Amino acid sequence: MSASGSTVAIEFYDSGVRVSNGEQILADSPSYALIEANNILVGKSAKHQAHLRPREISTQFWADLSASSTTKHVLSHTEIALKHLEQVWDSAKCHDAAVILITSAQLNKNDLGLLLGICTKIKINVLGIACNAVLSLKQRIKNCSAVFLDLQQTKIILSELTQNETDVSIKQACRVLDYGLQNFTLNIAKIIAKQFVAKTRFDPLHSAGNEQQFYDKLSSWMKALQHKQAIECALSVDHKDYVINLERQLLITANQHLFNEIANYLNILFHNQPALTIICSANCKHVFGLHTFLAELPGCATIQLEASSLSKQALCCANEITAGDDIHFFKTLAWQTQSLAQIQFNSGSLSNLANQPTHLLVNGHAHSLQQMLYLSLEDNNTGPVITLDKTPKSICCFSTSNADTKVEIFVKGVVKINKDEVDHITSVKINDSLELRNCTTLCQLIKVVQHET
Repeated sequence: MSASGSTVAIEFYDSGVRVSNGEQILADSPSYALIEANNILVGKSAKHQAHLRPREISTQFWADLSASSTTKHVLSHTEIALKHLEQVWDSAKCHDAAVILITSAQLNKNDLGLLLGICTKIKINVLGIACNAVLSLKQRIKNCSAVFLDLQQTKIILSELTQNETDVSIKQACRVLDYGLQNFTLNIAKIIAKQFVAKTRFDPLHSAGNEQQFYDKLSSWMKALQHKQAIECALSVDHKDYVINLERQLLITANQHLFNEIANYLNILFHNQPALTIICSANCKHVFGLHTFLAELPGCATIQLEASSLSKQALCCANEITAGDDIHFFKTLAWQTQSLAQIQFNSGSLSNLANQPTHLLVNGHAHSLQQMLYLSLEDNNTGPVITLDKTPKSICCFSTSNADTKVEIFVKGVVKINKDEVDHITSVKINDSLELRNCTTLCQLIKVVQHET
C-alpha cells in the first residue's frame, strides 16, 4: 500500500479509461483519439469529431497496444494510449495516490508490459493488476455456473468463472464473439436513420456534419426511451428542423438477432448446467434492451455492474492485490465474505434454446423470426406470401420471445404442423414443417448460427 494509504483504481475497459476511489468516479474518458500532424486530441473532444474526420480517428489503441493506428497519420497505439492516460490521470487529480490497474483477461504479457511502461512514463505508482472478470463476482453463488460478459468496442469476451469455497478464478479459455458495442450502436443508428428518411425525407447519415450531430444526440435518445414508450427526436440543419416520433419497441428489435446469438453461445457453454449467473460489464448498459433480454433467459439470473463496481471491488481486495514487492496480475482472488449470495433464477433451462428456430425457410429464402412474420395465401395459389404486417389474407403469424417461438392461427382448417392440423397458438421448434391447405410449398423452421472467433 502507499505510504499515505490513498489508493485508487484505474480501469481499462477497451472503449474507455476510468479512475475511481471506489465511492465515486474521479475521471472517465472514452478511447477516442484525433491524430493530427503535430497533435493528438483524446477523449470526448475527439469523440465529437469521430464522424467529421474519420480518417484521423483512432479507437482501438487500448485493445491492441502493440499495434499501430490505421489513420492518415500513423502512430503506435502505445504512444496514443500514453497521451490518453496522461489526460485521464491529470483530470483525476490524485497524483499522490497508489494505483491498482484493472484490465481484461485477454491482455498478454507483452500488452501488460507496455501498460506498465506507460504508467511508469507518467509516474503512476502501480501496486498490482487485477483481471476484471474475477472482480465482477463479490460473493460465492451456490449451485450455479457464472460467466462475466465483457462488452468491448468490437467484441464480446465471455469468461467462465470457477467458484471454490475460498476463492473465485477465471478459466484460461475465454470465448470471443466478433461483435461489440460499435455493432450494437450502428444497428440502432441505422434503424433510426431509416425512420428519418421515411418520415421526413432527410437522411441524417448523408453528410459528415449531419452524421456527427445525429450520433451526438443518439445516447440521449436511447436514455429517454429507457423510461418511455415513444419520444420525439429532432435534428436541426440549415435552420430547418426534422422531427420524428421514435418508438421504444423499434430499438429493441434492432439488435434482436445479436441478442439471440449471445444466448446461443451461452447455451453452447452452459447447456448442461442447471443454473447460470450472467455478470454484465458496465458497458452493457449502453446497449438498448440487452439487460432485459439476458434477465429473461430461462435458467439464468443477471447481475448488472455499475461504472464503479469493479474499482470498488479491487479496492476491497487491495491487501491481496498489492501484497509483496513485485507487481502481479491476479486472475484468482479470495472471497471477501463467506456468506452466500441470494440469487433468483428464472424457471426453465438454458438448453431449451437449442431447439429454438431463428428463421422460417420458404421457397429457398430464410426469413428471420426476430420480427413478427405473417403468412397469407393468394387467390392464384402461387404459394405463401410473407409480410411484416397483418393483412386481410393473413392466415397465421410467427412470433419469438426468448426461448419460445409460437405460431398463431387466424383461419381454422388451413395450417398443419408436422402433418397435424392446428387451430390455436402453438409452440414450434427446429425442423418443424408447416403445410398450408391446397399449397404444395412446404415451410421449414430452421436455425442459423454465425461462427465466433
